[in-house]
Amino acid sequence: MLHQRQRWSVCALRLFDLSRHQALAGCAITQTMPYSKLPKLMPPDLDNTLKTFLEFAQPLQTYQDFEKTKKLTQEFVKSGEAQTLHELLVDRAEKLNNWLTPWWLNIAYLQARTPLPIITSPGVAFPPLEYSGEEGQIATAAKMIQAALNYHHKIISDHLPEDKAGKVPFDMSQYKFLFGTTRVPKLVQDEIVYGASKPKFAQHILVTRNGHTFYFPVYDQNDIVLGTDVLEGLIRDYVIPNSQTRVSHPVNLVSSDDRDTWAKLYEKLKKRNPQEIQAYEDALFILSLDSQVPVNPDRNRYEEQMRQQLTGGGADENGINRWFDKTLQFNIGFDGYSGLTYEHTPAEGPPVANLMDNVCSRFESNTFVKESSNEPVDVPRELKFNVDQSDEDVIAGSAAALNRAAFDLEVRFLSFREFGKNVPKKAKLSPDSFIQMAFQVAHYRLHHILPPTYETATLRKFSEGRTDTIRLPNPVSALFTKTFVDNRENQSAKELAKLFRDAVTSHKNYSVRAMLGQGIDRHLLGLRLIASEKGIDAPKLFSGDAYRKMTHFRVSTSQVPTRFVIPMGFGPSAPDCYGICYNPQEDAIHFTLSAFNSCKETSAKKFAAELERVLNDFKTLLEDSGDLSNAKL
Repeated sequence: MLHQRQRWSVCALRLFDLSRHQALAGCAITQTMPYSKLPKLMPPDLDNTLKTFLEFAQPLQTYQDFEKTKKLTQEFVKSGEAQTLHELLVDRAEKLNNWLTPWWLNIAYLQARTPLPIITSPGVAFPPLEYSGEEGQIATAAKMIQAALNYHHKIISDHLPEDKAGKVPFDMSQYKFLFGTTRVPKLVQDEIVYGASKPKFAQHILVTRNGHTFYFPVYDQNDIVLGTDVLEGLIRDYVIPNSQTRVSHPVNLVSSDDRDTWAKLYEKLKKRNPQEIQAYEDALFILSLDSQVPVNPDRNRYEEQMRQQLTGGGADENGINRWFDKTLQFNIGFDGYSGLTYEHTPAEGPPVANLMDNVCSRFESNTFVKESSNEPVDVPRELKFNVDQSDEDVIAGSAAALNRAAFDLEVRFLSFREFGKNVPKKAKLSPDSFIQMAFQVAHYRLHHILPPTYETATLRKFSEGRTDTIRLPNPVSALFTKTFVDNRENQSAKELAKLFRDAVTSHKNYSVRAMLGQGIDRHLLGLRLIASEKGIDAPKLFSGDAYRKMTHFRVSTSQVPTRFVIPMGFGPSAPDCYGICYNPQEDAIHFTLSAFNSCKETSAKKFAAELERVLNDFKTLLEDSGDLSNAKL
């Protein structure tokens, strides 16, 4: 049985050649998964969008301002502008497989000139692994390489089970974009180069240590992934001895800077060192061997771990190891704390989280192949770039900018273990909506402001679908939030619980609507973009007070569930915003919260403490009202 398992592991790691669409040669493998043909995303009903726009605008405005918004909306309809733009949008949708995604990739990602760390590129943290020191780091790195490539082969051979919400199938295309993909910096608009679009996937990764970057082969001459013994030996013999000191001017630091600054240097590097840049763009992923970081009494180990994934801790720590353009970068810490930095353009969080879950399962089962079937296809070599004094000045400027950004970011981790999804489920409430209402109340208690809140709504029920927005507050949620905080003592438990249930239900109903392609945010964006594309003046609705307030999020959230405790984190989307990623499990809820230190109004530490109180208050409310009286918790 052991022999069969090892044979299966080796066979499953054979390189898959996309240009010939060959099966994994010589392997008795399970049948490929037949993925569903999904419907096309179409623009939602115009009248419903504008009616719902007003519903979401009302809690954010004064009576006088809301009256102006209603008038602007009426003029938008009566003038014929709304219908004209909607019909143009429908025409676009009929011609394209997905009317939204190409625009979304450009607007949300490729045209943005802001730096990738913190705002765009999330960080993901593995559970603590049992290793420490250089030898433990090397052994873990070898296993990480093999586990990641095992998942890569499942993706490209269509052996992943189809993601579903209940019985509804999800689009699986984002998985194909994870490996070998690079966001290439360009002036005005970046370019995304997918590994899956090339005739054949590369046979190498890049390994970074102390700012040194190495071309690193991961397959043998039989197109099979190298065994962990050989991978360890290559790291030990080639990487470690040639990266003992820190590089003074690592060019990859500039990938953390604004996109135009990086694009200018990148173009120069491509002309001077074309082979090095090609090796970077083609690499399946990057693996960083990070240095030990000093203990900070203000951060626990999990918070420091997330900080390393988001920024590398700055240029003075492990930021010199990061190439932020690569979709996947596994960061192996020195002391058992590892994770991943991922560039967001090609994929949303769930495919990356599933990759991480799969890697954790491999470590848990310890199913790794030690021996190789043949010699490596190549030997590692350091990628060295020719830089002049002006380039060194740019690198120094980028280093300073990354240090400022890392210093400005506050990251907190809250592992709430009083209960998890079990309590809202017992009360027949949506766990996600329960948690979102906790964000509303926590923010209102701290700031006495109803926060415009973004939550990711997946559109993967549609072909090539990405996301829309589930938003709060709405009139029903606003009524509960204000009553619970400002007028709680004048309400009975049953009255308050009724308001709470109504608020949770209103959020749940809109969540379902948004994930069915009936949300308002992407529809309104589409109307604005089609006007620009056709040379039509932007409607006044989009410069109004309501639209401005609704698109300035004070709380930006995303739920990314995993089987293991694998926190994901990202930075705030605005200076006065909180970034919150959460993972609800049956008996616990894990939160990664972020804020900017430079904003004196916000504090992730205070928000985490208030959030914990609110969640317990919600449970007490449900107990006092009798909603949990028959529940066995």
